[in-house]
Amino acid sequence: MELSDTDWGILNLCSDNRETRKNIAAALDKSPNYISKELSKLNEMGLLQQPGPAENSGMHVTTKKAEFVLSKQEKYERRQSELFGEFVESAVELARELSAEADEEVTPRDIVVVTGQAHELLQRLENRSGISPQEAADRIEMNLYATQAVLYELYFFDLLDRAVTSEGEIYDLTARGRRLLDQPAQTTVKDANRTWNMITSKDRSEPSFDE
Repeated sequence: MELSDTDWGILNLCSDNRETRKNIAAALDKSPNYISKELSKLNEMGLLQQPGPAENSGMHVTTKKAEFVLSKQEKYERRQSELFGEFVESAVELARELSAEADEEVTPRDIVVVTGQAHELLQRLENRSGISPQEAADRIEMNLYATQAVLYELYFFDLLDRAVTSEGEIYDLTARGRRLLDQPAQTTVKDANRTWNMITSKDRSEPSFDE
């Protein structure tokens, strides 16, 4: 999910109000033709929609998916743009599935983990602080490149904080991460999120983290 500074500007504008192409162009000091291309791209990505009642109203507003994306803006990194998009899509889909089981709507912001590797690493970190990517890689016996992707997932879902020091990146558990660790251990991604969201129904046919 590659998003430029202009894309973020458009999303923020359309989150606050219904906006037209001309208003967006003026606010961002861009040409209307350029804004048209970006609007089309964001619509195709499912981040913008044109509100009714008239079709092709010429106004644009953010979707629920876009609101989740905006909530994660500080986590966005160009080098991790593909993973960022994957986490967004996975959280949206998992929230939709869990909403069908729950008494109340589950939103993407309610999702805490989407891969087994991330859940496993979190369990192995326990209550350690100041962990480096290499130490994390050693704990889950995974190469450093793959481990960095797992760490980014935990950072994306607010389970880890990240700081950049003279020795490189350092990660610490957040209060949200500690709370997840305090919950009973689960064997599937869905069950971990069910427990987090206090949903009691379960699908026993789901694969476990180890599969």
